[in-house]
Amino acid sequence: MSAADATSARGAVGLVGRALRLATPGERRRIAVAAGLGTLAGASGTALLALSGYLIARAAEQPPVLSLTVAIVCVRALGLVRAVARYGERLVGHDAVLGTLARLRASVFAGLADRVPGDRGSAELLDRTVADVDRVQDAFLRSIAPLTAAAAVAVGAIVVALLLLPSAALALIATTLVVGVLLPALAQSIGRDAARARGVRRSALVRELTATLDAAEELVMAGAGEHHRQVVAEHGAALSRVEDREARLTALVAAGTSLASGLGVVAVLALALAAAADGQLAPTVTSLLALLALGTGEVLGAVPAAARELHGTADAVLRVEQLVAERPPGRDASAPSDAAVRLRDLRVRRGGRVVLDGLDLDLAVGERVALVGPSGVGKSTIGELLVGFLPAHEIDGEATIGGVDLRTVDGGALRRLVLHVPQDPYLFDASLRANLALARPDADDRELLAALWAVGAEPWFLALRDGLDTPLGERGAHCSGGERQRIGLARAILARGHGLVVLDEPASHLPADEAATVLRAVLDADPRRSALLIAHRPEEAALAARTVGVHGPATLSPR
Repeated sequence: MSAADATSARGAVGLVGRALRLATPGERRRIAVAAGLGTLAGASGTALLALSGYLIARAAEQPPVLSLTVAIVCVRALGLVRAVARYGERLVGHDAVLGTLARLRASVFAGLADRVPGDRGSAELLDRTVADVDRVQDAFLRSIAPLTAAAAVAVGAIVVALLLLPSAALALIATTLVVGVLLPALAQSIGRDAARARGVRRSALVRELTATLDAAEELVMAGAGEHHRQVVAEHGAALSRVEDREARLTALVAAGTSLASGLGVVAVLALALAAAADGQLAPTVTSLLALLALGTGEVLGAVPAAARELHGTADAVLRVEQLVAERPPGRDASAPSDAAVRLRDLRVRRGGRVVLDGLDLDLAVGERVALVGPSGVGKSTIGELLVGFLPAHEIDGEATIGGVDLRTVDGGALRRLVLHVPQDPYLFDASLRANLALARPDADDRELLAALWAVGAEPWFLALRDGLDTPLGERGAHCSGGERQRIGLARAILARGHGLVVLDEPASHLPADEAATVLRAVLDADPRRSALLIAHRPEEAALAARTVGVHGPATLSPR
């Protein structure tokens, strides 16, 4: 094993140890119990095999039955212990692991909810949320448990062989080194390379597949559907080639494991027969040693597979641990005391392009300000800044809310203070009631209907067959653009406790003669909160006490 492989192995083992820190103390105790039961089951199985060989060989000599009583009782006891221990290992281990996974999924979701949108690609986040969390269980079930059992059984078998026939113990040690060290090192190297290649290919496939599905209608209309289907197929084929290569190499390692274990059994048997022929060993012990080597090889046979899983599992554990533990980049626990906004000489970059430069803006507590100007000058960027949706490294200049720097403010605290109503609100594939309750889970049906009535959704609602139980479809597919905006505005009416509401053209799809009325209803729902109204229509801007015109990346003028 090379120095690089040794370093990687130590690192992987250390990272699997970090997996245990993802579990609670109670879960760790159950995992330890499961590992102990697995070791007991493996040791019982090996001992049962060896002792059964001895019993058969001894019975063939036709001794008095009473001389076989101890061996018979031990064989029966070992059979029962093995079955009970294996069942207990599965029961306790899966109970602990499934509980850990359920808690980790909630923690990962909480970590994602507090992150800056877009600071990682959707494919990477999907991979973390699903694949990486699921692989945490492999750290316990496919790495720790088999390695613990194999180590304990191998040591016990070598000690027994050493007491009976030292030369057989040397043969077992050699088998253990090959099957339990050298081949696992090769398997881990294969697993490390495959995990790296598989991760790249899988992310590319998920990214392309997600983009293709999201834009399916547009691709079909543009006649580009077949091309993107082929691109997805090519990424899938590339992933399959990586997996096929890994499978072939894994099969070779498995064959090497079987060959080495078999040669170990042959070597122990040959040494035992030679010792029995010389009178150094009782003939009945020959079968015991041979079957002891066979049982040990069977337990050690799981080590290469565990080592192969070790690297990918450890990497997944590390990524999940980082996502659960780390705060969003540049964020700390600072919480603003109020919603007073102060921007001075603000410069914002998006994708390497400056979208705001030299911006000055003040918004006092309880004040309503309208931002107006042509499309593309950065008005929506100001709204995203105020709810913490911009990475800190894209912001220069002074930007505070409640006296706290927006680049360091706690994201959760910020979004509890600032309510963002976008132009195209996201609707979940759930009922109308569930989508409205997102703003206030404790709202009753009367309050939900009052919010819908306030935004002019009464005629649309009365035409729904299932009322509040009407499914809206994925991303609100069963709703028009105006209906989606009315639902988003109804959420803003239902929301409570925010000191500032940012209305980013949330009524652009509504008729001009209704938009101002609906926006006034949203503003008046909580007259105490400040408002930043991003608008194109003069009648909407007139709802604010002050209007600010944004004319380009370097200009902003009050009116």
